[in-house]
Amino acid sequence: MILLVDDDSQVRATIGRGLVELGYVVREADGGRAALAIVAEERPHLVILDYMMPGLDGAETAREIARLEPDVPIIFSTGHAALRAMRNAAGEGVPVLEKPFSLAELDDLIKETLAEARKVRSASAG
Repeated sequence: MILLVDDDSQVRATIGRGLVELGYVVREADGGRAALAIVAEERPHLVILDYMMPGLDGAETAREIARLEPDVPIIFSTGHAALRAMRNAAGEGVPVLEKPFSLAELDDLIKETLAEARKVRSASAG
């Protein structure tokens, strides 16, 4: 299951439909608090997280998700000029997708991120 978190309902609906068309199971959340409630009940395989949201922003939400489920990979998405600040807050190696992006770009990044997470889990298990 992919957890899609974005406060913009149109963006969330568009990305969600695209993910379903690509064959992913998707749960949607309209903000950080709703995302954390979903993570508490069902561990996602991956989170796509908008960075600029009211209430809990993307960085705060990511920290909480990492506390609850440390192995869940997160892809940040942003359409704002604060990309540099967001990259600094997200840390090295955290995937960032700039809006607007194509469905193919998103799918490629999901596959890369999940493959990398599998490698990390395998290395830490062995």
